[in-house]
Amino acid sequence: MSTLTETTFKRIAEIARKRWGLALGERKMQLVANRLTSHLRKQGGSDIDDYVMRLERNPTEDDMLVLFDILSTNVTSFFRDPAHFAYLDRELFTPLARGTLSVPGRRLRLWSAACSVGAEPYSLAMQALELLPAATGFDVSIMASDLSNKALEGCRQATYTEQQLTGLTPERRARFLKKVTPAAVASNTAPHPSALTPLWRVTDDVRKMVEVRRQNLVEPYHGLGPFDVIFLRNVMIYFDRDTRREVVMRMHGALRVGGILTVGSAETLSGLDVPFKSVAPGMYVR
Repeated sequence: MSTLTETTFKRIAEIARKRWGLALGERKMQLVANRLTSHLRKQGGSDIDDYVMRLERNPTEDDMLVLFDILSTNVTSFFRDPAHFAYLDRELFTPLARGTLSVPGRRLRLWSAACSVGAEPYSLAMQALELLPAATGFDVSIMASDLSNKALEGCRQATYTEQQLTGLTPERRARFLKKVTPAAVASNTAPHPSALTPLWRVTDDVRKMVEVRRQNLVEPYHGLGPFDVIFLRNVMIYFDRDTRREVVMRMHGALRVGGILTVGSAETLSGLDVPFKSVAPGMYVR
């Protein structure tokens, strides 16, 4: 099997830029080389240059999604960046429950725009169930989207190891998760460390609030929105400046007036010249 040369890495980077808006710097070359070599070895040891040539000439959609899985990293946790959830509690959910804030038709729509394996959208659903109980009469739904096959499958299965439950209080674990045996999730294609590892599945009342779908953030958002909240966290770090602005403007169009856009704790809209008002670290309002 050949090694990944700088020239071939640049060809891969160009595919990623055109297809998904990803900006792969030279620092990612070794990571990509390791993942690509591992993938091709499992497929029977194809030559890297031949593989990249196939992607350039006549790839299938499945070919491209496999490449996206190779290039992407799915890191997430429940209630990650608690300050963001505290802002939603203070400025959205609690005022709605008290009647000091309203949304059209009492319909609340949220979007986790890079859902990974699901911790973020299920955290949003848990928070809504806590703060907007059924008696309040709100219709709450959450769209969870990603491009990664592994991420989408993990989100649909909603089944996690003990180590993946960081961020959940004992009260939330008791209310929103149930312990399951590995046999109960045998159809799950997402790998687990061990067949004997205890697994926890998100309860049905949480899962039914979340719609999982594939969405490329640099393509038109046909039929999406308007949303009241969009979580676009830890995504823009993979884009160059022009792509970041393009994606944020698409988000602007998908948000209702007064809607909330949340970005990662290490991200900012500063310098993008976009029509959002900063209201807290990582929190913006249209």
